[in-house]
Amino acid sequence: MHNPANIFQTMINKVTNKLQRVVHVPARGKRKGSVLISYITDTFTLFPWEYKTDPHSNYWESAEMARLFSVRGYDVDIINAREHVFIPKKPYVACIDIQQDLERLSKYLPASCKKAVHIDNPYYAEYNEREKARLTAINKRRGTSITPKRQVAPTQSVAIADFLEGFGNENVLKTFERFGKPMFPVPISVVQEFPFPENKDFAAARKHFLYFGGGGAILKGLDLAIEAFAGMPDLTLHILGPAAHEPDFAEEYEKELALPNIIRYTRPKIDQEGRITVGGRDISEVFNACGAIIYPSSAEGTSGAVIQSCHGGLVPIVTPQTGLNENLGAIVMENPTVESVRQAARGFSMMPEGEIKEKARQVWNYVRSHHTKKAFSEAYGRFIDDILKL
Repeated sequence: MHNPANIFQTMINKVTNKLQRVVHVPARGKRKGSVLISYITDTFTLFPWEYKTDPHSNYWESAEMARLFSVRGYDVDIINAREHVFIPKKPYVACIDIQQDLERLSKYLPASCKKAVHIDNPYYAEYNEREKARLTAINKRRGTSITPKRQVAPTQSVAIADFLEGFGNENVLKTFERFGKPMFPVPISVVQEFPFPENKDFAAARKHFLYFGGGGAILKGLDLAIEAFAGMPDLTLHILGPAAHEPDFAEEYEKELALPNIIRYTRPKIDQEGRITVGGRDISEVFNACGAIIYPSSAEGTSGAVIQSCHGGLVPIVTPQTGLNENLGAIVMENPTVESVRQAARGFSMMPEGEIKEKARQVWNYVRSHHTKKAFSEAYGRFIDDILKL
């Protein structure tokens, strides 16, 4: 039986999101004030029987951020960070933004408002330069002209913020050090947890590799992975995510994507039960076929796709820029090239199956302890409590 109050609030949010570009989560218990979150509004306009099919953890995280303020007695207004239209008119106690809109919003916020940036990527200037550098490299290597996909508009939001919180390892967080702001690390959550695959055939799986990531194929190193595996017909690359379907990228790599050892899947989705599926099949089928996720990205906050794969029992072969904690136990590629990606994959394929299984277990244990919805909630709750005391 669905809660009538939740249904009513969703009806209101559908209207206010359309007309005023804002949704609302009311305070629970005694009201202490109002908070503004500039992030994602989609999840607040879904009835209990509706659901998002995009398997990204940020939909749940945005809702959880609002809930955590709400249970502490704060009304929460949520706006879409990329729309830049909402004008604040309340004396907000705090404002959380994802580097996109705080500079504009700050003009309307009271001086007492505690302003924070939620880190989901490196500092925008660094992020943009990393994509440009990868594009320069591929265009020189292949004589092509693939265009940028992930450039972010310049903003002074980080400089304006009082606090920084969110995802990333030392590589990510150091891009913000120049601002001297207090930082509150928060671990990215995960969409779905899996038991460790005790009966997996690791001997067979060590010759199969997963690439799983979001849009921006060049920024995230899909070109390097494809070119590396095009020269290793005895090893297989399984590709999940939208990057391989970007028109100019798919056209440039049409020949390689047709190779029998490079398999491109349809985009993963979440079904009504909250399970991640690929072409209607449970994603665990892909996880169980592969021994490692190979992801030579040049810019992430923390890759949710890699964390999800680690929950599925895969060993991560990644760059420091993927944002994984240094204690997770990943195989790290510094300054990846086509050849170094090839060497990393080849080396993994020759590891003893017992060693691979133990490494996969080590990684699985780490993410089960550090990257769950519970871990996110606890860390974000501490952040809220800390800033509201200051």
